[in-house]
Formats: sequence, C-alpha cells, structure tokens
Amino acid sequence: MEDQNKEEPKKPWDETIKYEFATAKRKEEIFKATLEYLHTNKKVQKYLQQFQPENLERTLESYAWQKARWLVQKDYDEYWNDWALLQDKNKAEECLGNIQQKKLFDKQCEWRAEIFTHPAIEVTADFKYWEYNVLNCPFIDPITSEDIELYIEFLNTYFGENLAFLGHWQDYDTYCTDRITVVGQMHKHQEEDDDDESEDDENIEEDYDEDEVEDENEIGKLMPPWYLFWEERRGAGNYRMLTDIRKPKELVYSRLAHEEEQEIARKKFEANPPDKRKSLSLWQKQDLIPFIEEYEDPSQKDEILKAYEVNQRIWWNKEEEDAMYWVKEAWDDLRDCWEAFPIAPDITDWKAALIQTAKNWQHHKLIRLIPIVYDEYLFRMETGIEQPYEHKQATDYRAFADRSKAAILRGRELKGEPKDLNF
Repeated sequence: MEDQNKEEPKKPWDETIKYEFATAKRKEEIFKATLEYLHTNKKVQKYLQQFQPENLERTLESYAWQKARWLVQKDYDEYWNDWALLQDKNKAEECLGNIQQKKLFDKQCEWRAEIFTHPAIEVTADFKYWEYNVLNCPFIDPITSEDIELYIEFLNTYFGENLAFLGHWQDYDTYCTDRITVVGQMHKHQEEDDDDESEDDENIEEDYDEDEVEDENEIGKLMPPWYLFWEERRGAGNYRMLTDIRKPKELVYSRLAHEEEQEIARKKFEANPPDKRKSLSLWQKQDLIPFIEEYEDPSQKDEILKAYEVNQRIWWNKEEEDAMYWVKEAWDDLRDCWEAFPIAPDITDWKAALIQTAKNWQHHKLIRLIPIVYDEYLFRMETGIEQPYEHKQATDYRAFADRSKAAILRGRELKGEPKDLNF
C-alpha cells in the first residue's frame, strides 16, 4: 500500500507539458470570455450592425484568439524585446573586453617569461579566470580613448570571423607556442600524424619530439585578427617571442599530482569496474534508421520512415542547410536594419553580398555603440563600481585555477620540496 502512494520521480519534460497545458487552457478561457462579451455587450452589437454578416463571426473569433495570444504571451514578449535590445549593447561591451584581452595576453607572455609578477597571478591557470573578468583585471592598464579609436579602426578594416573562438582569448598554447596542439593540428597544412598528442586543459600530456615542432613562421598563425592588428599598429609582437619558463616548471609538479590521482582512479575502477557499454543515441540518422528498421513495430515501420523523411526534407535538409545557413543568419542579423544602408559592393553573388552586408551592419552598430559603453566604463572606473563580467564562467575558471594550484602544491609535496609556489 505504501508503494502505491509513493510519488513517481518527475520527468524532465513534466514542467514543459504542464506549462504548455496551462498556457493553452488560459488562451481558451480568454477566447471564450471575449466572444461571450462581444456577443452580449449592447454597445459592441450596435457597432457590428454596420458590417456585412457573412464573415463577422470569423473575424470576431480571429480577434478573440489574437487577444488571447497577446495577453498570455505578454511577459515573454516583453522579455524577448528587452533581450533583443540589449544584445547590441552587450556586444559593444564585449569589444571593450577584447581590447583588454590583448593587454592581458601580453602580460601572460611576460609572466610565463618570469619578468612580471602580481599577487593576482599565482599559477598560469589564473589567466583563464581573468579572461572572463578582464575589465576588472587589476594589473593591466585601463582602456584609453586611443584604444577605442584603434578598435574602431579594426572594425572598419576587418570583416571576417574573430578567431578567438578557436581556443579562447588567453589560449597561449594555440596562439603562441611551437608545440603540437589540438587547434594547431586541425589547421595544419601538412599531413597529420595519428599518433600526435596534444596538451589538454588539465595539462596532463605535453611530451613531444623535437621533429614535431612547427616552423617558426607558422607560430602565431592562429592569433585572433585583433591581436595581429594591435601588434601591427603598435609594434607589440615581441611579447610572443618571450620564452615560456614558468609553465614547464609547473608541469613537473602537476604531473606528479595527476599521476597520483590516476593511480587512485585505477584502484577505484578495479574495485568497482565502470559500465563499458556505450550510451544509446538516436539523434543521428546513421543510428536512428537502423533502430527503426530493426526494432520498431513492423506494422508501422514504413509509415514512420516515410514520416521521418518528410520531416527531414522540410526541417533538416542538409543540402539546404549547407547552402543557406549563413544566408539565414544574415537575414536575422539584418532584421533591425530599418535605416538606409548600402549593400556590400563588388560582390556579384547575392548570397555572399547579403552575408557581407550583414557583417557590415553589425560592425556599423558596434561603431556607434562603443563610445557610449566606453563612457559607461569610465563612469564605473571613476565611481569604483565593478565592471560587468561573465560570473558563471569566471567562477568555473576560478575553480579550475584553484585545482591547478592544488595539483602543483601536491606535486611539490610528493617531490619532497616545500609546499609553496616559490620555484
């Protein structure tokens, strides 16, 4: 009897179903109440007498349904409108951060070369934290009006992708190393070697042969265009030539701690072997079709497969997606282009011209907004108000840096050396 009264655990979709049911019910209530009001109110009925009766009821029903949708979706629509209006301003504030990322990167090069120290940096991983809190970083110079002018010049000059997404702004081992890295291997021109290893975020593996070192001319080829533009205009490329002294020292100790952790994990898995069966996935076509053909109800299999193909042709057409993805993105980026704005010149293909026009429009908006957000930045600086930053990611990377520091200290201890960072 006790088991019968026990509540079943909630499914992930329970709240969604509950919300959709409540929303539909509320719309229906408003719809019916509106029609009741329109049919019984004398003032409304007198007004309606001047119109032809043929489509009167259909028009009233259409109005009642629209009214229901307006009222039920009001909060969401207000939220979406506010969110859309804030996007451009947020992107402009990100540009301020991009300016500071270059200064932070140069400091990282100096810190690794052991010619710069600061209490806010104890281990190399601390730079990842400051990447996500860069506007509050205490050891880089504040943004100047000259910095703003230079970044606006960059926006007027470069319209391609900002390559920082490849490895993050402070990813030294992508932008400034002669070692083999994941991103570097993805973009190498020569034939890849399947046995090559790369350094991951935890810096567990970093062994490499001297013959694997890339040509000096290849170093820095994946640098964000903004970094290269800054160096070209200000002659600051010498930072990338500094020797990384600190990180190899850290690795000597962190590897000892990682080896200890791996040994503990191996013993744990020996006592409680993990489930080595692969996870079921029915999202990709190569997995989904065989499952339907082999395990679906034979009486429904053909109908399901046909329905699936129709759905794919309409919503997930790969050829259409490959050909039109960036065109659709461009249309979306241009949705607020209400003013007269020129089509990108000298491009004969309409899709390429549309895509470039959208990029030009995005840059045009940023150039107008950057001085505004810069004034807000200066106000916060003068009044001591904290600059905005990405709290969730900053918190995650603060924890990552703390784990990295703990591993180094544990390695020092395992090596019989003082448990400090003086090495």
